[in-house]
Formats: sequence, structure tokens, C-alpha cells
Amino acid sequence: MAQHEHTDLYDLIDALEAVIAAADPEKREALARTIDAYADDNPDDFFWATGAQSPTLLYQVLMTIDAACRPSSQSKPRPIVRLVERKPE
Repeated sequence: MAQHEHTDLYDLIDALEAVIAAADPEKREALARTIDAYADDNPDDFFWATGAQSPTLLYQVLMTIDAACRPSSQSKPRPIVRLVERKPE
């Protein structure tokens, strides 16, 4: 049986960077303009989302990438992760 090598965050980021770098230059430019426009139109959200407190954005980005990379029947369902346990009132 072949041994599986651990895939870490850097592997994911490298793969994402490679796909974006290989994309059509016009589409990359459109993505860059969209990111700039989002930052300009929503500076508080953008700077929060690119900061240390951004789990919601990361979740949405990863799920969007996962869904866009494969047919929906092949996407892995992910449970909702609660960062804080809430006590019933």
C-alpha cells in the first residue's frame, strides 16, 4: 500500500497559485480588478477578511473553489464548524 504524504496549507496555496497563474491573463486581470473593487467598496470587510480573524471568508473561498473544481456530485460535504459553543438560554 502506498503511503500518503500529508497535504498541508502550503500545498493548497501552491496549487491555487498555480491554477491562477496558468489562467487566461484577461481573467487574472479581471480577478485582480474585482479584488481591488471589493477592497475599495468594502474596506472594513476586506481588511478584516485579509487579517487574522477571517475564518468565515476562508470557509466561503475554500468551498467555492472546491465546488468550481469538480462536479457537485464529487464535492465533499463539509460540516458547519462552530467556533464557539453557545449555551442554551
